[in-house]
Amino acid sequence: MAEWDTAAVEALYRQERGYWRPWNAQLLARRPAFLQAYAHYAGYPARSGGLSERMVELVYVALDASASHLFASGLKLHMQKALACGASDDDLLDVLTLVCLQGAGATAAALDSVAQVYGLLPGAETTAEDLPPDLWARLQVLDPAYFGHLQALARTAESGKGLSAGERCLITIALHACFTANQPEALRAALQQAHGLGVARDAVAQVIQMGAHLAVHGTALGITVLAELEAA
Repeated sequence: MAEWDTAAVEALYRQERGYWRPWNAQLLARRPAFLQAYAHYAGYPARSGGLSERMVELVYVALDASASHLFASGLKLHMQKALACGASDDDLLDVLTLVCLQGAGATAAALDSVAQVYGLLPGAETTAEDLPPDLWARLQVLDPAYFGHLQALARTAESGKGLSAGERCLITIALHACFTANQPEALRAALQQAHGLGVARDAVAQVIQMGAHLAVHGTALGITVLAELEAA
């Protein structure tokens, strides 16, 4: 294997990612080429797209806190970094309440499938074939009571003191686009909302790309377990 300047790789990683963890050291010792390439791969979206450092960290908070990921050490790290970048407690609470709403998109799509197979609930004024194209409008037809409770929950998640409407939309896009909980219809609805709010395309692409490298947490877990087995 070619000789690597491991100090330079570590410095690059710290510059691109802003942290260094034991699993990074394990990879540096075993696969420096991979760690260097990953630093560029993960670092690119974090600094490309125009989002502030504060918003970048808030997106990572949402992704690590997501029920489809629950990566506690990353969550703590990015919360600390978000606060250091000027995020408020209200910003963080807004993010965490949006995380709670993540499952609604998949539920709405699944209820739509139920309607296609079983038909609508008794008393509905339309047929499954005539449901509106918008996911949330369809949910309102399929189960008005459930939709009402979801709306009420969503309203309480808007503190008015933290994230702007555009920032909330970007967090929602990140949650729906991430491979750990990919929800195409909910994502499309959030993209339409973002477009209507004037959110820049580059910012939307940025938060979507940021979700991809959560997959390295599997690598981090595996390299840690491997090192433990070898040390036993």
